[in-house]
Amino acid sequence: MADMTAQPGKEAEEKKIDGRLNRSVKTKAAIAAAFLDMVDEGILSPTSEEVAKRAGVGHRTVFRHFEDMESLYVMIHEEIHRLVWPLIQEIPVSTPLEERIKLLVQQRTRVYKRISPFRKALFARYWSSPVLQKMTKEDEKLSRTLLLNILPEAKALTKSGVETLDALLSFDTWLRMRELQQLSETQTRNVLTEAVSGILLPGGKGKSR
Repeated sequence: MADMTAQPGKEAEEKKIDGRLNRSVKTKAAIAAAFLDMVDEGILSPTSEEVAKRAGVGHRTVFRHFEDMESLYVMIHEEIHRLVWPLIQEIPVSTPLEERIKLLVQQRTRVYKRISPFRKALFARYWSSPVLQKMTKEDEKLSRTLLLNILPEAKALTKSGVETLDALLSFDTWLRMRELQQLSETQTRNVLTEAVSGILLPGGKGKSR
């Protein structure tokens, strides 16, 4: 009889714990979404007070969750992926190489323009966050895989040729051209297309092993 009365109490306690966990996850998701929205609007370093107001939660709640920034970064990273994937369209290998190069450059520049505020906002935090470092490296590996899938001709390059191609099509190169060299979007696409074509098209560099 004691066991029968203890079971309902245990179930009630488990439901209570599950409820708290669900609320915690929802709250953290709201905080992450608020952070992303503000960054997307150009506020690259929102304060916890600003995030709390946007998320509709108390400042202490935000501060408590900000203590565990690593898990917030995971949520932010997942949300960024959700925004970016629709911009990554399949480019058939059967498409002529010259056209694939143009399409890949256009695709990369669209993606980089979309993620630029988020990468800027998280850059300062990168050096102190093992999670951000891990996720960024994973993203770079994925980016390289997509590059080699779209431009399999790159596999015939020297190692230096592949590394040069990967660097040319990186976010860092795009950001430098746009921010420091102050090139327009069109100029940036043209420079990258010409540089990649110079490596991969007949007569370009990097062909010999």
